[in-house]
Amino acid sequence: MNSMGKIERKIGRHHLAFYRGWLQGVDIKTLADRYLETGVDLRIAKSTLVWIKDLLTQAALRNGKRGEARLLRSHLARGDSSVATIPSIDDFREENDPDCFYREEELIKMYIEAYPSALDKRIRHRQRLIERQLVALKWIEDLLVTEPVENDLISAWFERPIADRLILAGIATIGDLLRLIQAKGYRWWIMVPRLGEKGAARIISWLRSYENSLGVLPTQAIAPIRLQDSAALTKERSSVTAIVPMEAFLVPDDLSGESGCNRYPGPPRIQASNDHQAIHSWIATKSNSPNTARAYRKEAERLLLWAVIERHKALSDMDVDDCTSYRNWLSMIGRTAPNEWSFKIAQDKWIGKRNTPRFSDNWRPFDGPLQTASIKHALAIVSSFFEWLVRTQYLAFNPWDVVNKKPETSDEVPEDLELTRVFSSAQWDFLNEHLQAQPASPHKDRLIFVLAFAYSTGLRVSELVDATTGRIYTMSVRNSLSVRWMLKVRGKGGKWRAVPLPDGVVGAIREYLSKRGLNPDPFENAPDTPLIANLNGTDSVTTSSLYKTLRTLFQSAAHALHSAGHGQAAKDFERASVHWLRHTRGSHLGNAGVAPNLIQKLLGHASLATTSIYTESDDEKLWQELVELEG
Repeated sequence: MNSMGKIERKIGRHHLAFYRGWLQGVDIKTLADRYLETGVDLRIAKSTLVWIKDLLTQAALRNGKRGEARLLRSHLARGDSSVATIPSIDDFREENDPDCFYREEELIKMYIEAYPSALDKRIRHRQRLIERQLVALKWIEDLLVTEPVENDLISAWFERPIADRLILAGIATIGDLLRLIQAKGYRWWIMVPRLGEKGAARIISWLRSYENSLGVLPTQAIAPIRLQDSAALTKERSSVTAIVPMEAFLVPDDLSGESGCNRYPGPPRIQASNDHQAIHSWIATKSNSPNTARAYRKEAERLLLWAVIERHKALSDMDVDDCTSYRNWLSMIGRTAPNEWSFKIAQDKWIGKRNTPRFSDNWRPFDGPLQTASIKHALAIVSSFFEWLVRTQYLAFNPWDVVNKKPETSDEVPEDLELTRVFSSAQWDFLNEHLQAQPASPHKDRLIFVLAFAYSTGLRVSELVDATTGRIYTMSVRNSLSVRWMLKVRGKGGKWRAVPLPDGVVGAIREYLSKRGLNPDPFENAPDTPLIANLNGTDSVTTSSLYKTLRTLFQSAAHALHSAGHGQAAKDFERASVHWLRHTRGSHLGNAGVAPNLIQKLLGHASLATTSIYTESDDEKLWQELVELEG
């Protein structure tokens, strides 16, 4: 800082590149867009030019270079970049005749033909002066230019409008900025008021130009996650023996499982020499169902991390006592008082925020305590994993066979005694009315269709994004000339089922296709045309994108209900997920008296017992009777 307490701006290579282009006659708007974090802001670009010019002049004068000081302030090109593009005869020879094949007079003739303005003495004189300017600039660059480091203040490098926005978001130093980008990825800029995606892209470009001093930015900061391979991003992390995703987990050699005490004595029937490879072989057998593969990876990953880090054992060394301990650990994590926690690694080390990307340093294998059903499911998966390892002759026996897989007795209150994750008829009507009241936009058009389509079909979110026009077909109705419209749906475990499309939904499909600029007849479009598209109208949405879009709608409805004084109803929308649409369809059909086996067929439940939750409950009847008696 100077004596007045003002932070002194630092000058970097990008400033000198900006000034060099100006000396060579490049348009100042083009230069600002290329080199300055403020982009094409002509007022700031001109003030930056004056600041650099004064800084260079003062530096030259301090070093006794009065001629250079005067020269560097001159704009000789005056908007004519052609003056600065005439190379010297030596530069021309180096580029066009490095082997000295041509005679001197031949080379000069070629030079004049390529640059006829080189014969103009005035232009040649100005060109020589510009060359002197660039030499002087190179000399002074080595004297003044510095590289940013993490401890540098934001205001020392960025223009005030940008610096103020970053500081307002709690970003005081370059290091703070890098840490935010590392944690949040591409969309880090949403934390900064009035910055925007384009402004963030300029800052990212600036940081990348200084990777020598600041380090290489993570790949997830360069482009949206939806355009990148999440697994590849995770692999970019340094491999460590810590609580990290399996792709970045470094298993110590002595815990790899290559010589585990439970290994089968002969060669295994899979291409795996250690536990990590065995896990991948097992998951690969589930590749026909991405959802199943993710669930299996999650449970195998948790067990591997726990065995190595907590138990200091390879999976191939786990015995009955280890399996029992893991069962208890799953039951206790996230719900045990610290003074009662009996394991080596503190439970909060295993728990992070929900939906944290796997490539983030903040990723953890849990986002809170597991419900009893989730614990049972996890234990069933790891037990089947070990059974598979035995069948493939990787392991000699399955220690889970003799372990009671019932979680430790818990006094937790059941999550639901009734089906609570459902919208009532009134709430469903309100949601649709709330959406209809929104301003017209492609986003609204898509949501209107999604609600109608999801409610009518009861599809899971993965099934919604997987639906295409090529999956639609028609069948004749018995004793009628009409047809019924159907949709082929690939559900859990890769099982296919046929889902009816009522006339209202068929009409919604036609209308939505038309608004996307497509033929309203589903059969006249390419078979791979998604029924739910992103906002460009052609590509399918991702599961996460659709989830976030609907969650935003639910939150907006909750806000409207709060404003109208319906606080309790608003709370339902605040906690609602996309799966509520499926539950709502099942519940409404059950209340309408539709047979449970037909609801089961629509929703694709493997067991009729699952569908029974949608049958009319006696709890509401009891409530109504009591209300009437008290009334």
